[in-house]
Amino acid sequence: MRRKNSLSFNGLYLTSNELILVSLQEKMPIPSVVIEPASSNEGDDDRDADIISPSAVSDDGVTHPSHVLKHMTPSGGASGFPDDFLYKVETMHDFEAANSDELELKRGDVVLVVPTASVEDQEAGWLTGMKETDWLSLGVGAPRGLFPENFTQRLD
Repeated sequence: MRRKNSLSFNGLYLTSNELILVSLQEKMPIPSVVIEPASSNEGDDDRDADIISPSAVSDDGVTHPSHVLKHMTPSGGASGFPDDFLYKVETMHDFEAANSDELELKRGDVVLVVPTASVEDQEAGWLTGMKETDWLSLGVGAPRGLFPENFTQRLD
């Protein structure tokens, strides 16, 4: 049954307003997600400087391995996590770091979350952490970086 002032569209009779709405819905692109970098200090980051690893040299000028090993162990706290460890998350999506202060992540990576230094980054939905695999192999030398919280799922 045809309605007054309607047009046929795929076997349905629609008013001109309904037809315009259907037409717009068919042509609308799927929105893409754009993630802004966590900080705009690209290029002026102090962390780009050469990292000098600490070494324990006694008064006689000899490096003692036991002191160096103390800096290299991943034990951190009694729990086996970094001293400032908060909780673990698993990444649900790949994240490509845009700045040197961001962490490159692949889906399935487990990240140890630590406090975020910048309130602005935290309020913008960014977390700070290190990959668990890096922590286990590098200890306190594991790279830390920012990553988007909405790319992760908290682990219990």
